[in-house]
Parts: sequence; C-alpha cells; structure tokens
Amino acid sequence: MLAVIRHVTIQRPQFRSRGRHPSRLLLLMLAGLLAACSGSDRPAPKETVLSLFSAMRDSDSTGIKSMVNLESAFESIVKELPPPADSQLIGDPAGRMLAEMTGGGSLRRRWLEDYQIVIGRTDVMGDTALVEVSFLDRVTRMQYYNKMQLVFQDGRWLITRFRTM
Repeated sequence: MLAVIRHVTIQRPQFRSRGRHPSRLLLLMLAGLLAACSGSDRPAPKETVLSLFSAMRDSDSTGIKSMVNLESAFESIVKELPPPADSQLIGDPAGRMLAEMTGGGSLRRRWLEDYQIVIGRTDVMGDTALVEVSFLDRVTRMQYYNKMQLVFQDGRWLITRFRTM
C-alpha cells in the first residue's frame, strides 16, 4: 500500500513574545554590564590620596583640609608625633595635624623628603575604602607599608586614618 502525500506544509513554531526577544535580552545584558562597570560616578579613592601628597608638597592647607578629617587622623597617629613646636597647638588637634602636614612639619618632611611614595591597591567596601601606600627609604631602600582609610562623605572621599610609617 502506498500512501500518497500530496501536500506537505512545514510550519514554523510560533513564538509568543514573553520578553525573551533576542534584542531585548541583548539590551538588558548591555544595561547590566554598563551599570556594573560604571558603579557610580564617584571619584577613585586613590586620586584623593595622590591629591593629598600633592597638597602637602605645596603646603596647601585648604586642599589638605578638604581631603583629610584632621581630628580623626590626629587621633590615629597622636602617639607617633613629636611634641608640638608651638605651645598654642597643644589643645588644637586639627591645627596641630595641619601644622605637621605643611611647611616644616615633621610628617611633611618625613613623607615627602625622606621617602619615595608608591600607591598600591585600593579596596572599596561601600562608603569605606583602604588605599595601600608604601614609603621607600631613598637611602636604605627599605619599604614601609601603610594603609590609608577613607570614607565617602558629601560626594567626595575623605581620609580619616593612617599611620606615619
């Protein structure tokens, strides 16, 4: 017995759009990738640390004040600092910290004249960041490893804690 097939129609399955259209998927993936890569429009914490050293080099007290929470930074290193040269700075942690970071201050001299500064890795955890800073002794080539802590406040990174060495 032979069956005769006169007309065969092959129908493509009809897909109903349920938001799975390839161009929509591509658009969603691109938007997700863009959001993940850009994160936010925050500046990099490392840039704040680099700007701090530049402001210290220029003894720019206004620039330093805009990048460092002077009271918090003072608390983190008070035991490492020499006694204040000016007796008026004894009760003024912010003023003393600023004096140490500008002009002939001991912190400015130590960091900028005695050492080569190398900025390393940055770890950002929400509104807090840690930036690795190494100081290389120009004579002995010894390296002193340090981390600076920054907090994101009012649209900028603010250095809150560090060690002198």
